[in-house]
Amino acid sequence: MIVRPSRRARLPRHRAGLRVTAVALIVAASSLAFAPTQAASAAGTGAVSKSKTVSRVFLDSGRTTTVDKRTVHISVSQTENLRSLQLIHVSWSGAHPTGGIVADQNSDLAQNEEYPMVLLECRGVDSTKVPAAKQLSPDTCWTQYADERFSYGYSTTPEWRSDLYAAPKDRAAVVGAPKKLNTQCRTTLLGTDNQRWVPFDAADGTVYEGGPFGCAGLAPEASPANSSSLALPSNETFGVTHANGKGEADFDVFTAEDHASLGCSQTVACSLVAVPVEGISCDPAGARAGKYDKLDAADVATAKANCEAKGNFTPDEPLPNQGAGAPAVDGSLWWSASNWRNRITIPLTFAPSDDACGLASKQHAVNVYGSELMIQATTQWAPTFCLNSKLFDFTHVQTPEPQARSLLATGNVEAAFGSDAPTTKYPEPTVNAPTSVTGFGIAFDVDDNDKHEVTTLRLDPRLLAKLLTESYPDQIYVQQAEPADNPLSTNPLNITDDPEFQALNPNIPTSILDAKSTLLTVNTDSDVMQALTSYIMADPAARAFMNGEADPWGMKVNPAYNLKTNKSGFSLPTDNWPLLDSTEPTDEYQPGRNDCLFADPVPFLPLVAAPTARLFNIGQDMEFALSQSQTVCVLPSPIPGSLAGAKLVATGRQAIGSRFMLGVVSLGDAAREGLHLAQLQTTSSLSPDDKFTSAAGQTFVGPSDASLKAAAQTLTFDSGTGMWPVDYAALRKHASAYPGTMVVYTSVPLKNLPSQDAKDYAKLLMFFAGPGQHPGTGQGDLPSGYLPMTSANGLGAMVAYTTKAAKAVAAQQGTLHPTVVSPPPSSGSSGPSGSSHSSGNSGATQPIPPITVPGGGATSSGTPAPSGTSSSSGTGTSVAPTSSAPTSLSASPAAARTPEVGAGLGGAALPILLGLGLIAGIAAAVTRIRGAREGR
Repeated sequence: MIVRPSRRARLPRHRAGLRVTAVALIVAASSLAFAPTQAASAAGTGAVSKSKTVSRVFLDSGRTTTVDKRTVHISVSQTENLRSLQLIHVSWSGAHPTGGIVADQNSDLAQNEEYPMVLLECRGVDSTKVPAAKQLSPDTCWTQYADERFSYGYSTTPEWRSDLYAAPKDRAAVVGAPKKLNTQCRTTLLGTDNQRWVPFDAADGTVYEGGPFGCAGLAPEASPANSSSLALPSNETFGVTHANGKGEADFDVFTAEDHASLGCSQTVACSLVAVPVEGISCDPAGARAGKYDKLDAADVATAKANCEAKGNFTPDEPLPNQGAGAPAVDGSLWWSASNWRNRITIPLTFAPSDDACGLASKQHAVNVYGSELMIQATTQWAPTFCLNSKLFDFTHVQTPEPQARSLLATGNVEAAFGSDAPTTKYPEPTVNAPTSVTGFGIAFDVDDNDKHEVTTLRLDPRLLAKLLTESYPDQIYVQQAEPADNPLSTNPLNITDDPEFQALNPNIPTSILDAKSTLLTVNTDSDVMQALTSYIMADPAARAFMNGEADPWGMKVNPAYNLKTNKSGFSLPTDNWPLLDSTEPTDEYQPGRNDCLFADPVPFLPLVAAPTARLFNIGQDMEFALSQSQTVCVLPSPIPGSLAGAKLVATGRQAIGSRFMLGVVSLGDAAREGLHLAQLQTTSSLSPDDKFTSAAGQTFVGPSDASLKAAAQTLTFDSGTGMWPVDYAALRKHASAYPGTMVVYTSVPLKNLPSQDAKDYAKLLMFFAGPGQHPGTGQGDLPSGYLPMTSANGLGAMVAYTTKAAKAVAAQQGTLHPTVVSPPPSSGSSGPSGSSHSSGNSGATQPIPPITVPGGGATSSGTPAPSGTSSSSGTGTSVAPTSSAPTSLSASPAAARTPEVGAGLGGAALPILLGLGLIAGIAAAVTRIRGAREGR
């Protein structure tokens, strides 16, 4: 057996980490697939629809017959500002129904499907107005596997040689072959009668000839044949069209950052190409073949039968084992002239490289450490600063939030992103400035009894508690290994066997699958875990379960997690979830059963849980249904019976139609990756002892603009911490409030920062409070997955507080300025593409909550007064605008779309905010967030 390499082994490590997405913002409560909000749609994502009439034609005995003709309509969810590994949604109608369907439409087996919708990312554009080198062709389209662009055989009548629309030279017996073949190629091709080579032309000019098993050379990202060792699934897709002519697929966009051979970027044009396979248009007698493909009478009959085949399968019929489609109508000949002529091409444009700041900037660095929840936002925000020569290099350094607060407390860093208050006071007065309203979600990849994708899933806190506490035994041998008095011996094997889950989610199949017993989450300290466990403990039913009480169907918590009886000191809520189960089913840990666990026995259920270090990793796992349960044993030694090098590895990608995975993700990552998010229970009229058979008496809500807004409006200011803490018990009284809502703050000292740093952090906070809250996919915009922190969303007090914090950070006098004025209603400055671009904070003066500065600083409070006036309240001292106040980030009207940002300080809050409103229209590159591509 061969050890499969880490799926992340090929991902490059960059100075500035995570990949970014601008897919649709948060889901409506009634639909769990992410879809653009009105605000995001208004900002423009380049959604495109195109139609084309496609046909198949036969030429026989001088007579041309159109045997099939259809008008195919293609819709693509986003074509602009695309980022590496971003998921976009493609749907179509009017196409020929597909037969011989396989589970994984990204595998090389999928090319055997008949009449698929082939989706490809190709370098170039479909226009004769550009140089030949920039025009797309089959040679510039990416396919993962060698056999997807090569055909050979021992017959003189392959389908592609009868192609009516092929150039005569492309109907020869051998087409596109290298001038010299190496020994491997010659041996493989010995005795073949025909060969059709479709080489791949890489962005750097290298031509990879390919051939059988890639014998003549493959691009570094390609594979000789289908292989489970791929770091990530490929993006070429053999999509399924159902009997009604409709189909849809999620397509993963590649850029040069992760796919150098394809090379798509802001400067290298690429397109999404949809090839609706209609079948080869046939000229079996060679009437248009010129000197090529002249067959004798006997061969013409065979050529006609091969080329004019209509297929072996009915629509929606699965591909049988060892089965294959008829080549004339399957996906293997997507590159043929007949199929290629029917293509529908959609140009794509790309956001700047996530490495742009790291590669270009040599300016003063301003770092903020902490929350992964902010990754998608900060990646779009960063170039507003680093690409302006008068500003600075803003970098978000990913670290667990508790660690970031600890670093801030010890003076090792100057600013931190986080959602929770510090457990101890900071040594210097420190402000917690509201920066973002976002949160966590429970992503799911689930297929129903009909093998169709589930788009709505309901989860309550008790189910989440069961998953986290390793209370599902997962395997029969684990169940049988427990003594009779251990609840695991009688608990359901996994969540799909649980009557509670079945009542909330009917029509989901039961089976033994490791991922059905766990919730994939992080193994590091995390404010997200604190929020999740706070949500669980706020629910009476979940709390009773954690205290050892059986649920209404008799299931009990794993004793290792029983809050009343465990001896480990485990308590809830917690920011770090431990793996406490110690079960080792020794009867299974035997040679021939699990050699790895025989050689190195360890507790089994923690292997099933297999938490990871980063939320981003979970999002990527959920995007591709990659199960991380470390339960597969591989034996790299070729010596029979040898356990040398025996290793447990992840179970890997689940087959479409049989998927079940749950994982904790950030809303920003989920939006980028197009993930389905579960509806979480909000209110319930049931008691913990009530058995139920449906969701009646309970409400469930998914993340959306409306549900995040409803949750945010329940928050009240805590003067002790200077924060708006989420009260999860209070949220249970609001049916429409999303319980995964979190507020992220930027914590910055109000004393003893270096002067330049203080000025820069002040500018950063002003941006966070203003133009950074404008939703959109462009540089400087707020991406999907975040509720804009604006007065219009009822968050004016947060905006005013952060604006006030910016002035105090600039002043570095240890107190917050008690006066600030929000800008008047804005007529809107020029934003991306000339659209109206208001900060969203227009309106009357916003009230500022009473403030206690954490860390021992003086307190101040008061009612906003006009900027530039002095006032005081309580023990606080006002700070009038001085040369240390934040600068006005302004631009001349002529530079409305790419404004300069002033470097000098001075001026009042009103012109500051008005000037800042212009920044979000800057068109430039976006940095990666440092550290995101680290392995587990």
